[in-house]
Amino acid sequence: MKKTLLIYMALILFFGIAIALILHYGTFLENPLFSEVIAPAASLPTTIGDTFLKQLHHPLPLLLIQFIVIMIVTRLFGYLVSFVAQPTVVGEILAGIILGPSLLGALFPDMFISLFPKESLGNLHLISQLGLIFFMFVVGMELDFDKIKKQSSASVFISHVSIIFPFFLGVALTYWLYPIFAPKNITFIPFALFIGIAMSITAFPVLARIIKEKNIGDTRYGSMAITCAAADDVTAWYILALIIAFSISGSIASSFILLLLIALYVIVMFYVIRPLLAKIGHSQSERLSMNGMSIIIVLLLLSSLATEAIGVHALFGAFMAGAMMPSSAVSRLKELIAPRLEYVSLLVLLPLFFALTGLRSEIGLLNSVDAWLICGGIIVIAVFGKLFGSALASKYMGFSWRDSFALGILMNTRGLMELVVLNIGYEMGILSTELFTMFVVMALATTIMTGPFLNLITRGFKENKVVETMQKSLIDLLSHELRTPLTLIRGAAGNLSNPQFTLAEKDKEEMVQTIVEGSRRMEKVIDNLLVNARFREGKTPLNKTMLRVDDVVSSALSIAENDWKRQAKLSFSPDVPPLNADIALLHLAIGNLLDNAFKYGDEVSVEITSAFNEITLLICNNGDLPSADTITTLGNLPGRLDNSEGKPGSGIGLRLSKKIIEVHGGTLTITLENDRFCAHVTLRSES
Repeated sequence: MKKTLLIYMALILFFGIAIALILHYGTFLENPLFSEVIAPAASLPTTIGDTFLKQLHHPLPLLLIQFIVIMIVTRLFGYLVSFVAQPTVVGEILAGIILGPSLLGALFPDMFISLFPKESLGNLHLISQLGLIFFMFVVGMELDFDKIKKQSSASVFISHVSIIFPFFLGVALTYWLYPIFAPKNITFIPFALFIGIAMSITAFPVLARIIKEKNIGDTRYGSMAITCAAADDVTAWYILALIIAFSISGSIASSFILLLLIALYVIVMFYVIRPLLAKIGHSQSERLSMNGMSIIIVLLLLSSLATEAIGVHALFGAFMAGAMMPSSAVSRLKELIAPRLEYVSLLVLLPLFFALTGLRSEIGLLNSVDAWLICGGIIVIAVFGKLFGSALASKYMGFSWRDSFALGILMNTRGLMELVVLNIGYEMGILSTELFTMFVVMALATTIMTGPFLNLITRGFKENKVVETMQKSLIDLLSHELRTPLTLIRGAAGNLSNPQFTLAEKDKEEMVQTIVEGSRRMEKVIDNLLVNARFREGKTPLNKTMLRVDDVVSSALSIAENDWKRQAKLSFSPDVPPLNADIALLHLAIGNLLDNAFKYGDEVSVEITSAFNEITLLICNNGDLPSADTITTLGNLPGRLDNSEGKPGSGIGLRLSKKIIEVHGGTLTITLENDRFCAHVTLRSES
């Protein structure tokens, strides 16, 4: 080891000296005139500082700084808006506006110019377009053409009305906007058509996330909104492709040629690319190889290049490439690809698009009351067209008014897809900066209002859904609790009444006892149901009388011990004060708690104490205890007890006990303490 170290040090020293000598004698080869053109040497700190600042203004360091700032600000605002129940895209749009001339440029112009000089915007634009291409590919993958083909007549009708009605209002609005905001070189027809499609867009990805976050996918309006939004996306992008083709062509003949090229492209995608992707999906069903991913990315880029060459837009090609992916029923290709591209596009590249949109939006241009009134008018017409168009179509197809308006509110979500369309219009010179800014504000407003409006219109839906779930659960469990004793009673009665059976006296006694116990069990369930129904209808007047709690507990305990053939340990203070209560209801409540104690454990103990006119009843048991998770849910409907022995309860007895105790001014809490399951009842004596 020492020998190796010595050799290592000798080599470093030898070659180091040799390099130094070569560098020294090499300076003699320099031209004498060279030293005359060299600038005077600067001090070391100045040289390092100037070099550092100069390096930061090079394209790559500047782009990295822009990346860092944009990612931090967009993620921060995306996180902040989650506290007010808004989708992440709202915060990202706000972040883009804040980083633009509307706020950062107005408050800190020098910083804004240094961070986003005009010459750097080209790089941002190209990279953001790459992010959008990947994003639109993912959006296309989220659509399933097979499902869209199988749409019901209702979804087709609602989807198309939700496009044509706002499209009509947008075109009508153009008659007013064109003289004020249209660029000089833009004719009326492309301007009007573009405003119409901008009014008609629904943000399918944002809508899908809202429905998932609010857990309304199984509602009629939620599932219909997903279907309609998917159809909207396909229809709107085809219409947009036609509008772009019409806008860039100078004559009817040129438009016809472009339409033929678009039709040819679509045919190739459906009959060449789609089968090819299906083959790749079949071969890559379990694991996506690098070669398979490379082929798909190349096909995506070729599709985008084809539509860009035609003159439609690269994003349409990306969308179509995603839509051509094989369905999830055929292959797992979508599941394997989507997460990989989503991280790249959503987290890294797409924030650049939001920043670029903010840089193009200049809120300061809306510097008059008239400008803001026009902006407000655009928002009102956009909401009216999309929301009411969808709602009225839904009502016509048999939806309730509340479901119809809930569906209309969801379809009014524009979000990111609206920004994509607006940026296409801006880049084509169809939208002026001022009008572009107004439509960005509209996109932001319609996305923000989705959550609050939906909560307002569906305020009772969640409660109804809970009640429906509770009723279904209750019916399932009660059917078990009623059928089990009924089956035993019928079996025992059948054996007793069958003359072919010769039964011993002991067997007869057991069967009679089975009938008695089953009848008593059914009677308890029916009593609980009847009292619970009276509580729900508000028809439970308390028939109060002065009573002793220990007498009620002793009576209920005696019945429970007889039913369960076990004894409990009872202890109570001799000075328990009398209580003014409804003896029948209190007996039922305590009986339910005792039944739970015997049913879910052994060594049942009952303790009654009092202090300062407050009576405490503690019913505990050990044995096979419910889980801690079960205990935490007992306060919520439809909570019920269930243990590992498979002894489920309907939960109605426990909930009814709580109601009875609460109407008497007391409290009921369930706890696990010292390996015991305990019900704490507190009641206040009036004496």
